[in-house]
Amino acid sequence: MLESREALILETLREMPKGVVLIGDYAVNAYVPPRFSIDCDVVVLGGIAEIRRILAKRGFEETERGEVPNGEYIRFMRKEEKVSFDLLVNSVLDRESGVAFEGSLFKKHSRERVTVGRANPIRIEMRTADPELLFAMKFVSARRQDIRDILMLSGTDLNWSLVREIIKEKCGDELIEERIGLIKTRVTGKNYRDSLHGAYGKIPDKTFVSCVSNLVKFLESLA
Repeated sequence: MLESREALILETLREMPKGVVLIGDYAVNAYVPPRFSIDCDVVVLGGIAEIRRILAKRGFEETERGEVPNGEYIRFMRKEEKVSFDLLVNSVLDRESGVAFEGSLFKKHSRERVTVGRANPIRIEMRTADPELLFAMKFVSARRQDIRDILMLSGTDLNWSLVREIIKEKCGDELIEERIGLIKTRVTGKNYRDSLHGAYGKIPDKTFVSCVSNLVKFLESLA
C-alpha cells in the first residue's frame, strides 16, 4: 500500500508545470537516502490553475485552505489513499514560530534535481529547493522528523555559511538558542541512532558519527 501511494505522488510530480519548487520530504530525498512519505509539499511561484487541473485529473480534492503572510496554503487530498499535496503559494509559514520563508528565497535557492521514492524506481527531475534552504526551514520547525532530516543533510556537502546566513536572517536569537538546545540534546541522546532505522534503514557507524559531528559543530558555531 505504501508503495502504490508513493508511486501516486511521484507520477503526479512528473506532470507538474514550471513555477513549482519541491520542498519537504521528497526534496530531502534528492540528497539523502530516501524514506517513505504520503505527503508532498511544493512551493508555487506562479499560477495554480494548471496544478489544480493536474491534481483533479488524478482524483485529488481541495480539503483545506488558508492565508499566510504574502501567500496562501492549499491542501489537496486523495481521500481513499490519504495521500496529500500541500501547495504553498509564494510563501511557507512555520506556524509555531511564526517564521515565514518568502517566495524569493525559493527562486534564488533552488535548481533542477532528481528525487526518488523509497520503494519505487521512479526518478523525477524537477526544480528542488537547495539543501541549505531545506536545512534552515527544518531547523526552524525542529519537529522530530525535521531533526532526523537535518542530521542526514549534515552528512552532505552543505554550504554552512549559507545555512547560517538564512537562519540568522529569519530567526531571532531566542529562537536560535532554543532550537540549538533542542536539536543538540536530541541527536546526542543515548538511543538516538536507533530512532533513525525505521526512516532510513541501517546507517553505517562512520556515516552516523560524521553526521552528528558536523551538525553539533555547526550548532556550536551558530550559538
